[in-house]
Amino acid sequence: MLKHSSTRLVGVLCFALLTTACGDDSSPTAPTPAVTLTGTWAGTFAGNLVSGDGQMMLTQEGVNVTGEWSAPIPELLLAQAPPGVDLAGVDLAGPVTGTVAGTTATLSFGFLEVFSIFLGNPECGLNVTVTSFDATSLEGTYATNDSCQPIVDQGTLAFTR
Repeated sequence: MLKHSSTRLVGVLCFALLTTACGDDSSPTAPTPAVTLTGTWAGTFAGNLVSGDGQMMLTQEGVNVTGEWSAPIPELLLAQAPPGVDLAGVDLAGPVTGTVAGTTATLSFGFLEVFSIFLGNPECGLNVTVTSFDATSLEGTYATNDSCQPIVDQGTLAFTR
């Protein structure tokens, strides 16, 4: 009786080892690194106020994004410069903050202090919704935030890195 039980146990163990060995024989693969917004992006803004070529230098840590952005200053603002203020060659620019969720993001583009003269409120900025991004391209929409009133602008952006 003891011999029969031992043989049965050995048979069960062999079967378990064989089924484990005959499972998935694919080679392990390295995990795919997540795509982040970190990097230098260049592209275009298409709106009434913010329009033309632009760039962003972004850093993503976890879900948080920080950085800087810039675009050519609109002719409208150049024409309204106070006497003695020379904005020739100055870019419309400022800090970027926001968060990422998968391949979308919600960003806030601030303006440098010099532009509060025109915009009337240092809190004026652009609310940017990145509708999609991957390793090489980024698309989204933007609109001026409530602090920019009565200035209102909205548009699209398309960038590559």
